[in-house]
Amino acid sequence: MPRLLTKSWLDSYLDYIDSTENPKSYSLWSAISAVSSSLKRRVYIWRNFVQYFPNQYVVLVGPPGIGKGASIHPVTAIVNEAATVNYLSDKITAERIIQKLADGFTNLQPSMTAGSVGMVNFTQDHTATILSKELPVFLSSSEWLHALMCQLWDENTFEYETKNKGNYKVTNMCVGMLAGCVPDFIRMLSRDSMAPITGGFTARTIFVYATEKSKLVPGGWGRPQVSINQLKDDLINDLKHISSIEGEMKFDQAALQLWDKKYGEHNKKGDFDSDVSANFKSRLSSHIIKTAITVSISESDSLTITESQLRRAIELVEDVRDQVDIVFRSVGESPLAVAQERVIEFIKIKGIVSREEILRYNFRHMTDEQLTQVMFTLLHSGMVSEYSQAHKTAYQWMNIA
Repeated sequence: MPRLLTKSWLDSYLDYIDSTENPKSYSLWSAISAVSSSLKRRVYIWRNFVQYFPNQYVVLVGPPGIGKGASIHPVTAIVNEAATVNYLSDKITAERIIQKLADGFTNLQPSMTAGSVGMVNFTQDHTATILSKELPVFLSSSEWLHALMCQLWDENTFEYETKNKGNYKVTNMCVGMLAGCVPDFIRMLSRDSMAPITGGFTARTIFVYATEKSKLVPGGWGRPQVSINQLKDDLINDLKHISSIEGEMKFDQAALQLWDKKYGEHNKKGDFDSDVSANFKSRLSSHIIKTAITVSISESDSLTITESQLRRAIELVEDVRDQVDIVFRSVGESPLAVAQERVIEFIKIKGIVSREEILRYNFRHMTDEQLTQVMFTLLHSGMVSEYSQAHKTAYQWMNIA
């Protein structure tokens, strides 16, 4: 089952999905999820006595109708046809996830061992990827699901003792997630608004933020062209091939030099970060390693991460890092955090806006007194500027993070 694609799997998938309106970042990270989930535990890399697997939690964040579900559906359709991933629905409790992982999944696995080409083995694996188009619905299904998801990301073994059903022990575990969420629901990921941040879930999650569609496609009627169907078949073929690759990965010499350089930059002292940004940065290296594995395998079977592949992984993860504060801007201990986020978005969209306009469009969400507190904070933080326009007070966004 040799590769058929002339490009990497990730870039070929972007070609396949090019005629859609979905944000490109959504499509790319959905594709990364497909490849990393298909690799399961078969490919890994060692660093500082830690064995890294490519599993990742990817959450697409954006307003309704921008293409979160539309980005998840086509890539999971390809994965399901390739039968390379054990998907779990988000309509599942924490206990049921553990039970499913402990029971395992029986799969047909083509053998890549020399002398046994064409043979198929029955394998039992304890890997899964959770699909959730509405992340808060999934995370609210069990009170301790945030803590469990952190453990499933970190650990390879897990033991759980029930009151009536005995013990479940999971070995050789590997769990991923592909999900969607609107910005307003980010603060509802837990009853405790700060729990996703302080509990570590956000540090382990790739939040892919977008506010606009990549483009408008006025046409698009009719069945897909034959060439697109052929590309889909090749994507399925190559994903099956990718799922059969196994072994330990290495960095080439140029990639090692790049790693050392960027590792120092990512861990320099002196920066003051928000809680969510600081927590994400604490696992920045892990995200880069996991992404680099996926980028490399999407291109070749060499089990070697090159400088260009590592650089692409770094840029992808740094883009996520630079957006994470925006994603969680409405999450905080202050009761005005949500109102403040609404005001920020309103000013950014309108450009220059009077106080009267802000209150007119947001009076259901804040009082005049609360707006005064919000504007005081935004002005003194330098996020907006204030001036007089037609004898009215007006505000303008200062285009900072």
